[in-house]
Amino acid sequence: WLRIRFSDGAVKDVDLSEFLARGGVFAAIHADRSVFEQVRVNPETHTIEWPGEVDLDPDVLYGRFEPSSGVRITRRVVREPAAA
Repeated sequence: WLRIRFSDGAVKDVDLSEFLARGGVFAAIHADRSVFEQVRVNPETHTIEWPGEVDLDPDVLYGRFEPSSGVRITRRVVREPAAA
């Protein structure tokens, strides 16, 4: 799980376990907790990434879209977006 704060003020807990378990470029992240814990926000793209520039689409993280792989990502809303 990652707790992510978005630019609109929303805060969501995002379960990436099933998504990362699919392997591919995410295999090392899933296999090694110390690699998973190296997640950071890229200052240029403003999305999360791991070493090797492995990242996730912020719209997928937010829940506007689901991954094209068909894996569902569970999200829990901690805080709703700020009123406009």
